[in-house]
Amino acid sequence: MKRNNINKNDILENIKNHHGLPISFLEKIFDFIFDIILEGLERDGKLKIVGFGTFKVLNKNPRIGRNPKTKAKYLIKPRKVVVFSPSLEVKKKVNGKN
Repeated sequence: MKRNNINKNDILENIKNHHGLPISFLEKIFDFIFDIILEGLERDGKLKIVGFGTFKVLNKNPRIGRNPKTKAKYLIKPRKVVVFSPSLEVKKKVNGKN
């Protein structure tokens, strides 16, 4: 898999091709993992997966935005965003350091 963008089905097909597991089973596991991540974020605002990284919920303050075409100003409402910080192990692997 050499693409920059993949979706859930790409991941499931890749696992199926390498391990021969049924897609229906893999989809349940995949969905369960994401449910665990979302529950942790909703409950604690943070979820650390050791050896992978940390997901955090941050609160963004309201601010004034501008339409680049019309230059019209508008209010961007306060919102929550999820950010990801990779672990040291992931950073090392990305940089070719084992």
